[in-house]
Amino acid sequence: MQIEHTEFQDQLVRGLAHRMNNILTLFHGYLGLLLDNKKLDKATVEGLARIQEGARAASDLMDRTHSLVRPSTVVWRELDLAEMLRRLRPVFDEMCGTKTKVHVRCPEDVPRIWADVGRVKTAVLEIVRNACEAVAPGGSVTVELHAEAPAPPPSQAKQSIKWVCISVTDNGPGMSKHALERLFTPFFSTKKKENAAGLGLTVARGFVQQHGGVIRLSSEPGKTVFHILLPSRSDRA
Repeated sequence: MQIEHTEFQDQLVRGLAHRMNNILTLFHGYLGLLLDNKKLDKATVEGLARIQEGARAASDLMDRTHSLVRPSTVVWRELDLAEMLRRLRPVFDEMCGTKTKVHVRCPEDVPRIWADVGRVKTAVLEIVRNACEAVAPGGSVTVELHAEAPAPPPSQAKQSIKWVCISVTDNGPGMSKHALERLFTPFFSTKKKENAAGLGLTVARGFVQQHGGVIRLSSEPGKTVFHILLPSRSDRA
């Protein structure tokens, strides 16, 4: 399902995100000042910390909601996906934590693509974040770049296009049929985290679609794989 936008809806979301972020900036500022007070008792500090955590979650929610609107400006440039993934490796490690093994595999002969770098990075990070949250301690997440990938079905893209692929594999419990059917629906989440926004994968798919790409997904007990398919640079020339 691809969400249709109107210009009014886009302006409304942008305006709301701007106003809410201004309000939340005040929250963060005053909470920081209060927490600097060393005379506060433990219960008060814990209460303020929970408020601060909620304000951060609200900021994240507004940022992700803002990402759903049509971008006012897309900056296209040549992108080396192998270099991008290598530079993101420390971010992957931080997201997954010390108890999850992260593997990044990038061959050197992968064609470059035309892309808005920020949006491709965001799409990859959201999918890797999802994988990291799915695995138990001691699990693993593998991010791999493929020089060639099978074309998506004709209903989704032209068969003549040449594709590159970023796959993200985790050895978590897998997903139910119900979860697979709703996974990209805004605000749907399988996470038990109290502040799960349910927008990360929606944003990721939207950004991939902006590049003429698609996301494929397969899941079974013990293995879930996301494939991000993007047209190679030669197909944008």
